[in-house]
Amino acid sequence: MFRIAKIFGVAATVILPFLVTGKSYSQNVFVSSSNPKELTVRVRIINTLDTLKIIFNNDWKLKSKEKDEKIFNNSQEAVFLIINDKLEIINENDRIDCDNNFCELKSLIAEGTIKIKNVPYGVGWWWESKEDRIYEGDVSIYINEKMKLEVVISLPLEQYLKGVVPYEIGSDSPLEALKAQAVAARSEAVIALLSKLYGGTRYDLTSDVECQVFSGNIKRTSNSDRAVDETQNLILAEKGKPINAYYASNCGGHSELIKNVWGDRPAAESYKVSNYDSDENNPKDLSKEENLRAWVFSNPPSYCNPNVNIELPNWTQNNFRWKREFGTEELSNINLSEKNLGKLVNLNILKRGTSGRAYHAKFIFEKDSLEINGELKIRQMFNPPLRSSCFVADIIKNGLVLYGAGWGHGVGMCQSGAITMARNGNSFKEILKHYYRKADLQTAY
Repeated sequence: MFRIAKIFGVAATVILPFLVTGKSYSQNVFVSSSNPKELTVRVRIINTLDTLKIIFNNDWKLKSKEKDEKIFNNSQEAVFLIINDKLEIINENDRIDCDNNFCELKSLIAEGTIKIKNVPYGVGWWWESKEDRIYEGDVSIYINEKMKLEVVISLPLEQYLKGVVPYEIGSDSPLEALKAQAVAARSEAVIALLSKLYGGTRYDLTSDVECQVFSGNIKRTSNSDRAVDETQNLILAEKGKPINAYYASNCGGHSELIKNVWGDRPAAESYKVSNYDSDENNPKDLSKEENLRAWVFSNPPSYCNPNVNIELPNWTQNNFRWKREFGTEELSNINLSEKNLGKLVNLNILKRGTSGRAYHAKFIFEKDSLEINGELKIRQMFNPPLRSSCFVADIIKNGLVLYGAGWGHGVGMCQSGAITMARNGNSFKEILKHYYRKADLQTAY
């Protein structure tokens, strides 16, 4: 069971050097636990578009330096676009030039919202697509160094989490799983703010899979909001210091050591152990090829196994175990950056982690071979990238077949397993203790 940790005898303080009430401070500041809404985060939601269409759901004002403020009324539409390397706005019959290629939008009412059309998500993955999304908070729009529109939403941290939790684990998940996700997402956000792991000059976090998926308001429910509210300020910490609370969709039945996934990141004690996703133990060494092959074709009673836990949601059904087949043409397209290597003819896994995930592999082509280090880099050799690097490979006539387990890196919390634990009656504290075994709960501000 978790305890609420204290730092220097005070149970409500972590030093956070970032934005408070919209102002940037270079020195450390303390944020009062009685005013958590003052803690503001800047989330980059778009950075690849040339044109942006916004629909205003209430009255908003536009601020562009050295220009008079303009009011956009409820239900009005505006198009933001780059013309001759300049940021311009077209609204009905108006055309507005933005000074310094930068502008800000602020709602004239509390919790006002806008709809942004065709927001890209899942960029670079097999689920890549676009959808209309609804956001609240202050909006900054500018042209970035790649001459694309960059859109940043500034809003309170707790409000940001309400746009993360339902998208990351599903708004229909049990309340205790949602609460575990809220704590993990808050921990990840706080560490990201402290380390600037995902930050840039004008933003602290990003909104897609390289950070945490932030989708605004479209998937929020009263239950997912409740999960954030009932865990307000809580994060995970070890020895009085916040930790990255990593999580992934489905561990495939076994978690992975952080050193085999991100060898350059801080190794919290919780990530120096690798566990079977159950209260039972798995005595087999999955880093050995023969053991892993038997494991991939087995049906272990882990929390994230949908064949055992039939109430797991649809999005996890095909991720516990999966199969990918590649024909001659696809094998010729692997690793397009090295077009002169020819077709892939063999794949040797040189090193595997404790969950069976490959992190050092040799790709043998017709003309040469490449050794690839890194769990994610191995997955990204294929297009679209593999669900995980926990797989065994069979070379067949004119092709390759991969049999795999899990979706994601396997470090930290298995979201599928957390859902099963919640359905089994476990509290969010028990779920977190199962996945972050050396960590404690602590208040963040």
